[in-house]
Amino acid sequence: MSDNKNTFTQTFQMKLGQFASAMSANIYVTAIRDAMLAYVPFTFIASIFLILACFPIEGFNNLISSILHCEAAVWQGKLMYVHASSLAIGGLLVVLTMAHSMAEKMKINEIQVTVTSLVNYLILTPMLMTDSGKAIALNTVSAEAMFCAILTGLFTAKIYQFIDSKGIKIKMPEAVPPAVSAPFESLIPSFCAIFVFWVVRLIMDALGMSAVQLINKTLGMPLFLIGGSIFGVAGAKIFEQLLWFFGLHGGSIVSGVMTPVFQVLEDQNRNLSMLGELPTNIISSSFYSHFASVGVVGGVIAALIVARSRQYKEISRIAAVPYIFGVGEPALFGFPMMLNFDLIIPFLFSNAVSAIIAYVAFSLKLVPVVTGLVQLPWTTPLLVSGALVTNSIWGAVLQLVQLVVATLIWMPFIKKADKKLAAMEQGEQE
Repeated sequence: MSDNKNTFTQTFQMKLGQFASAMSANIYVTAIRDAMLAYVPFTFIASIFLILACFPIEGFNNLISSILHCEAAVWQGKLMYVHASSLAIGGLLVVLTMAHSMAEKMKINEIQVTVTSLVNYLILTPMLMTDSGKAIALNTVSAEAMFCAILTGLFTAKIYQFIDSKGIKIKMPEAVPPAVSAPFESLIPSFCAIFVFWVVRLIMDALGMSAVQLINKTLGMPLFLIGGSIFGVAGAKIFEQLLWFFGLHGGSIVSGVMTPVFQVLEDQNRNLSMLGELPTNIISSSFYSHFASVGVVGGVIAALIVARSRQYKEISRIAAVPYIFGVGEPALFGFPMMLNFDLIIPFLFSNAVSAIIAYVAFSLKLVPVVTGLVQLPWTTPLLVSGALVTNSIWGAVLQLVQLVVATLIWMPFIKKADKKLAAMEQGEQE
């Protein structure tokens, strides 16, 4: 029986490893992941200015106005400069990071592909007529246009690579320095890519819609239905934990697919919050990071409470401090939780249960929905993150409830594994 179990485990681990390796080696998935990771720091930076500009306590606003001797709208508008130059143009930033990431992985001219992608993205972007001429509305290059940005960076790089690989380019004499010859050699590949996107824009005009609208309807809606549902979040969390269980970096694999969806939903909440309206999307980037990831920490807390074995006592003490900031590797490898079938059930499902608890709490309006005004790094401690992203103490209370439930889920499994380990330690001493 044991041999059969080991054979199944090895086979399953091998198949899962092959799948994860294929995903990790897939340049499109890794390019999306890298592009989103490059964009994420700006969401944190802009959030700081956005919090101050949209501070919910009127007394604070009046205090700042009296200190600066101006109306609140004046200093708030100046704080919004950072937001307008970062979060508000999320699509524009992502097309740059996506194109650069694709070009880097394809080993083609990174600067030229990045600039060409920017041009193509603007070709697809509708213009507004103003008194001073044509202008681009910020909402057409915001996070709502993120899928368009990702596809623009991807296809620009592919078209450029195809033309470049065929040798269809202006070849300069060898004596010409590379810095001078490179722009000329990229002229034809860039022209072809721009021509293709210009034709696409003409087709969009004939259909009476923009590329962003078409992409969001055909690609975005199915992804929103999956990623924007509690079933999609719970499934993603279980799959992510399954990958971690077999020693694969589940977070990086899952985030490459899911992060764009969650970021768009977060941006929609932020726009509503800035208008003084209540956000509507329960699922968002902050929900996934700060409410759907309260699971494995329950195992550390359970071990701190009930552990009798020397190993679990020491590991739980060591792992507790980094886990305050969301760093779980000491627990993952120390207990260990990876490939530990005594702990597989809570390891796979505790995060998903936490996600469901949070979803129910938000659905019943027991806790205000994530505002989108504050985007925090995943290392922000629990309770603090819950209060900040919801702008309510009830967000912290919800995380506290999740911690208690996660600990209770882990408790019997930790007790059983600890008892077995304590007996082994006792036998070694005798």
